[in-house]
Amino acid sequence: MPLSAIRLLSLLPLLAGAVAGALFLLPGLSDGTSAYAAIASVEVLLPLVGLGVLLGQLPGRWAMASMLCMVLGNLAGFWYRETVYGWMAPVPGAAPHLFLAGPIACALVGFALILSPRFRPVVCLPVFALAGIALATATRLGDPVLFAEHYRWSAPLLQALTILSIAWPASQIQNTGFTIATRIGGSWMLAVALLYGGAFLAGRETQLAPPDFPPLPPSFASEALVR
Repeated sequence: MPLSAIRLLSLLPLLAGAVAGALFLLPGLSDGTSAYAAIASVEVLLPLVGLGVLLGQLPGRWAMASMLCMVLGNLAGFWYRETVYGWMAPVPGAAPHLFLAGPIACALVGFALILSPRFRPVVCLPVFALAGIALATATRLGDPVLFAEHYRWSAPLLQALTILSIAWPASQIQNTGFTIATRIGGSWMLAVALLYGGAFLAGRETQLAPPDFPPLPPSFASEALVR
């Protein structure tokens, strides 16, 4: 087993303990609301894993700039969420499915992962910024109590911790096999995003709707007014 893989396996218990400790330290447990909701859905967790792997394979300065872009994008997604909703509202079937925030973030991350490591720094800044906006949209709409004050900062904090906990061991693996594996994983993420989002769009007409009531005859309407 190569040394990088041994380092990865040795770090996994430490990272799991750090994430578990952060979950219990974050507020919201007393009122029945937990920050678990920020990473509990596939729409959020899958892009977070991809962002962590991508961040771990970037050079130092690009990794710091990318994380900063994600934070700024996340803040913009929270502050200008109504504008984001307006952009996505015309898309058929988007509103009932968190405005397709999960598939969009997953497609962005998958596209960045399938690129050669030489070209990833070119696209990492816009990818992290747009993914931050998409994750903010999914997080805000997935708020279990809608207006919990702590959720506005605890959810992004937990998401950032999840990304960093994956990026740290990913940065320790420097071999061609892991790079190829991440590119294959990126193609899977892109395919999942397209299939997942396409299923939402294709299934928009399958929901049952109540039939239109026929208009009342004039005689019935006049009798009702007399009574």
